[in-house]
Amino acid sequence: MEETLATLVAFPLAGILRDNEEYHKAAQVHTKTLTKLSSDAKWASQAPQLIEQLDPATHSLSYLYVLQTLKSTNGYPLDDLLLKLTTFFTSFDARQIRYGGKAFAKLLAQPRLQDLFPASIAVELITTALLRLDPTGSVLTSYHTDLVRFAYMTNNIEPVLLIIEKSIVFYPGMKGSTNTRLLSDLELPPSGFITVENDFTKPLDNKEILEHDLLRGLCFIQRRSWQQAFDALERVITFPSRDNTNASKIMVEAYSKWVLVGLLLSGKAPVLPPTTPTGSRKVHDIMGKPYYSLAQAFEKRTAESFKAEYEGLSQTFWDEEKNVSLLKLVIEHYQKWQILNLRHVYSKISLEQIRTRTQSGETAAPLGTVQEIETLVKGMINEGILQGEVVHPESGGPAYLAFSSGADDLTEEEFTRRMVATAQRIKALGPVVRATNERLTSNKDYLKWLAQQKKQEQHGQSQGGGAGGDVTGFGEVEDEDLMTGIVAG
Repeated sequence: MEETLATLVAFPLAGILRDNEEYHKAAQVHTKTLTKLSSDAKWASQAPQLIEQLDPATHSLSYLYVLQTLKSTNGYPLDDLLLKLTTFFTSFDARQIRYGGKAFAKLLAQPRLQDLFPASIAVELITTALLRLDPTGSVLTSYHTDLVRFAYMTNNIEPVLLIIEKSIVFYPGMKGSTNTRLLSDLELPPSGFITVENDFTKPLDNKEILEHDLLRGLCFIQRRSWQQAFDALERVITFPSRDNTNASKIMVEAYSKWVLVGLLLSGKAPVLPPTTPTGSRKVHDIMGKPYYSLAQAFEKRTAESFKAEYEGLSQTFWDEEKNVSLLKLVIEHYQKWQILNLRHVYSKISLEQIRTRTQSGETAAPLGTVQEIETLVKGMINEGILQGEVVHPESGGPAYLAFSSGADDLTEEEFTRRMVATAQRIKALGPVVRATNERLTSNKDYLKWLAQQKKQEQHGQSQGGGAGGDVTGFGEVEDEDLMTGIVAG
């Protein structure tokens, strides 16, 4: 066992591996050695003693192989295993683990950590592990959807926020994803090593990608983070497709929630982005008509019309659509948005005027008393929905709502702090941006789009630089080609 232990701690040797190439060669040799050792009959019996001699932060690759053996065999005490798993996933050296994709994937999934730990701990641990591997959170893996679904179903959304608030820009199997740089290169973006070829993830199909964003939207809805929910759902309904006649069931479900969340977010019926695929747009126009009509009534018609719209659809409809809770919130926010819109006309307005000029979305009638209005307005202020204050004049006059701009000047210290935070985020995104640029410049569909853009600009200049025509810049291009097919399978 002493000989085996000496082999396990032989990598990495501090200060000796001076450059990326030396590190890469040493890591490859060590990985082959670990694969050979772990297939030896003595390995499993030695694993409990070996792991006690290894530091998961220093000997991460060796620790990974030993720990995977302990996890996949019976006999090792469960409490000890859970402690070792927790220690490893919160301290491993991500550079080393780039060479152990297959073992790392098994450690996450066979058996699943969700089946070993309490739900809250499992969500936090998997989130921590994925972010240690990819701090940018820019690569979607086959573990993300399962994790977010589990977090949503067990109501453990808080721990997974660190992942679902990140922007996914890379998918396994993307075109142009071939990497020529060494795995040891610290400047290598996560998309360069979190690949199917390196066994860190399985291939993803379009359904899994759509489901991930839908689940993100549901998590944000649960937290009432309307802007984030709206953005996540919009990613689903605008997902590129070559099908000009149809949309998936997931896209239809996302559209209904997108409309309702849009009302909560802005008080207006949201408009489909110009990048929405033709097939999806056609389906939403038909399948989503009840939601669009409701949104139009919310924004432009009377309270009676709004009430008639949602009551005209049976309770069974809302139950089957799984939008009962969202509908209740929309009804509740109907009068709130009426109050908010008064700020465009008044700087201050009496509570009695608010009472007579706004109606409840539930009854389609004004509230009965000024006290009810005051309670509603103060609740909006406390929730951060409304910027203002309720004033009771010392003279004994009627109470009124004074709107405020909500745009308080930042102190120099706050401004500096925000600028530093922004600079740090931009710096962290550097490798991701470079990788994206490299892939786009090798993507024939993107190059085709650029050429057409340049041609349109030149044509516009020759015509006097008018702004007519397709202002989106996508009118004559098969924009679906820019993403459709980037995912293998």
